[in-house]
Amino acid sequence: MSQLMNLRIAEKTVVFLFACLSLSGCTILKTIPLNNTMNFPQNRYTLVIHADDSLWTVQNIVVSENDLTGQIIRDPVKNSRLKVSHVYAAPLSAVKVEGNKLTIPKGNIAKADYYAIDWWMNFGGAVILAVFVLTFIPALFY
Repeated sequence: MSQLMNLRIAEKTVVFLFACLSLSGCTILKTIPLNNTMNFPQNRYTLVIHADDSLWTVQNIVVSENDLTGQIIRDPVKNSRLKVSHVYAAPLSAVKVEGNKLTIPKGNIAKADYYAIDWWMNFGGAVILAVFVLTFIPALFY
């Protein structure tokens, strides 16, 4: 009976830890400094432009000296959050939309951010999970 009780405790602990690690995620939000707003990470293919309550998905981004220009996508494809950057512009009147072309002056970009993999969180989570699993493996066999 004691072995069955230990097995249940081990199973509940592993399931609880797995749920905690799964919900914590493996990415963090990084903000691009305003003085460096035009230097988006290289592997970002899509920008999501936010201005007040409006939202545009933009690709084929061209960064000039004073403006950020891109082509608006009407039916955006679902991209991984690691391939998308978010740009917040203010006010809404600063965003110029002409057909499928969107232009934002550099001075009107309030914030730009993106998700990146948090390697330390992933490593720490794997170590913690491994320690608990290895701790309770004897309970499965004895």
